[in-house]
Amino acid sequence: MVRPFGLHDIWLVRRLQRRGITLAVEQMLTHPHEPLWTALTAPWPWAGGRAGGRAGGPARGGVATFVFDDSVDGQRRYGFAQLMKRASRPEADLLHIAPAAPFSENDQRAIEVIWNRLLGHCSLAASSHGLQRIFASAPEGCFEQTSLRQAGFSHYARERIYRLVTAPITAERAAGIRPQLPRDSWALQRLYARGTPRLVQQAEGAMGGNAGAPLLSWWEPHEWDGLVWEPAGEVRGAVQVHRGRAGHWLRVLGANELSAREVRLLIGLGLQRLTEKMAPRDGGGDAVYVTVRDYDVNLSAALTGFGFAPFMERARMVKHTSAGVRVSEPIPAAAREMVGELPVRGPAGCDALADRSMPLGGKP
Repeated sequence: MVRPFGLHDIWLVRRLQRRGITLAVEQMLTHPHEPLWTALTAPWPWAGGRAGGRAGGPARGGVATFVFDDSVDGQRRYGFAQLMKRASRPEADLLHIAPAAPFSENDQRAIEVIWNRLLGHCSLAASSHGLQRIFASAPEGCFEQTSLRQAGFSHYARERIYRLVTAPITAERAAGIRPQLPRDSWALQRLYARGTPRLVQQAEGAMGGNAGAPLLSWWEPHEWDGLVWEPAGEVRGAVQVHRGRAGHWLRVLGANELSAREVRLLIGLGLQRLTEKMAPRDGGGDAVYVTVRDYDVNLSAALTGFGFAPFMERARMVKHTSAGVRVSEPIPAAAREMVGELPVRGPAGCDALADRSMPLGGKP
C-alpha cells in the first residue's frame, strides 16, 4: 500500500534515501537537503516544508511524502516519493523518489511497479489538493526518464545546465540598466512569451490564467533579484539572480531577440549583481548555474565566453493531473420559473409558493 509519511517511517526513509534520486535539479544544486530532513519539516501532507528555504525561514510551499510498503512478485518491497508545492501556483515538483537505478532485471521489474504505484498515488493526492501539474527534471536518457514516461509524464523541454566555478568578474556599465520593479511583470511576461515555444508555455501553465508566474522561480520566489535593460523606454531584456546556500542561479530573459554583445552585457551584469549580494559564509558555495534549453539559441556561446562550462543535461517533464476548476452553470430562465412556482408543503399542511430568491436545494 501507499501511505503518507509518519514518524514510524523515519528509519525506512533514512535507509532508502541513499538509493534514491533527486528530480528537482534547482533544489539539488542551490538548497540540497536530505529527503528525511524535508519530510520531518512537514507534519502532514502539503504542510510545512522548507525544502528550498533557509533553515528557520518561512515555508515556501507544502511538502508531501508518501511511502510504499507492499509485496511485489511475492517479495516485500519499499519506496517513497516526495513532492513540494510551488508557491502561489497549482503545481508541484517531484523532489525525490526511491529506489532508483536497478541493479538487476528483477530489481527493474520491482522498481517499475513501485514507481507506478507511488506516482499514481502522488497524482491523485495532488489532484485532490487542487494541483494541476507535477514537474520532474530527470537525467537525459536514463532509466528514470523511461519510468516517468510509463507513469504518465511527458517530456516537453531539453535542458543543459552550465556551471561557473571561478569568481565572477566586473561587468561593463550600460545606459538603460535599472533594478527590476513589480511594475515590470507584464513586460517580463512578454519576453517569456516571445522566447518560449507555445507547447512549452502550455506545459508550464502559462496559458491557463496564471501567466507570468513561470518567469519567477518556483523555488524561493521572493529570494530573486533582477536587473532590467530598458533602452528608449522599452524593456528589451532582463537578468535575474538567486543566491542559494550551496550555489547560485542566473537567468537571462529575452536573449533570443538580442545581439551577442547585448546578451554578454546582461550575463556580466547578473554576475556582478551576484558578487554584490554575496557575503562571506561558512561552508557556502560560489558556483553559478544557468539553464539553457534547446530553443535558447543565443546563450551558450555567451556563457562560455565568461568561463561557464556544460555541467549536466536534463529532460524537463510534466504530468497533468485530473484536477479541474469548478464552474457553476446558470439555471435556464424557464427552469428558474418552474422552481419558483413549485408548491411547498408547509408545517400547517397548507400549500405555499417557494421563495423565488431561494437557490435550488437551499435552506430558508
